[in-house]
Amino acid sequence: MGIRSIVFVGLLASAQFAAAQCIDQEKITYGGDWGYTDYIHRCPMYQFAYGGTESKEWGVLNDPVSMSQAPAIVLQLKRMVEDSIRRYAGAKFYQQLHFNAVEMVMPEQLSRFKKAGRRDVTLEYCKAKYFFYYEFKPDSLATHHYGVAIDRHNKIISPFTFPKASEYQPIDLSFSYCQLLRIAEQAQPNIKPVDTIRMEYDSKEKRFYWLVSQEVVDQHEGINYFNQVLIDAADLTKTQTSRGKVTVSY
Repeated sequence: MGIRSIVFVGLLASAQFAAAQCIDQEKITYGGDWGYTDYIHRCPMYQFAYGGTESKEWGVLNDPVSMSQAPAIVLQLKRMVEDSIRRYAGAKFYQQLHFNAVEMVMPEQLSRFKKAGRRDVTLEYCKAKYFFYYEFKPDSLATHHYGVAIDRHNKIISPFTFPKASEYQPIDLSFSYCQLLRIAEQAQPNIKPVDTIRMEYDSKEKRFYWLVSQEVVDQHEGINYFNQVLIDAADLTKTQTSRGKVTVSY
């Protein structure tokens, strides 16, 4: 989420990464998009997450509060959301989906947020009452973000952007990050130095893929190009190369 302190459930499994020292761990980044800006951007709200604070004094900076303090309706909606996802995407996909946090918009708290210094808070963009955050995690490092928005009538109002059960191609879990780097280098010899590896989803092809991106070398002002390799996450023998670009200004 960037500017907010979403708590990631579970610790990174260092043992899994021990055999993958061919790339720095911080270069394995998240893919996808929570999508919260379309539904709860800058709203007065509180966040609930497992492992959040047990304090009864809820702050205005979106610091996570323990799920034990969440209103009963939040837990009911969590079950409803997860049942809906399971029916839509199937058990195999759902097994690798992890709850992260939920935010509850409270319009009646607007003045409290303002008085506490949150001048950025507004009701202008509050289409949803609740927003649930999930991570699709095929292993302890790779993660793909999904969000689910619910309105004040307790209805899901955001589209499901993950594959249907009939479309889902299970991730090849035999992969290693060193293996992904070798595959990428075979497909594109000029992929080094590698900047990031992340998991993305092609909504047209209904496939997850590993995106290996080259670090921008000899950076200059204006448009900078870099190499990329897309590796089918369900079939590591399928690859595609592309060119990415980033604009730099000084």
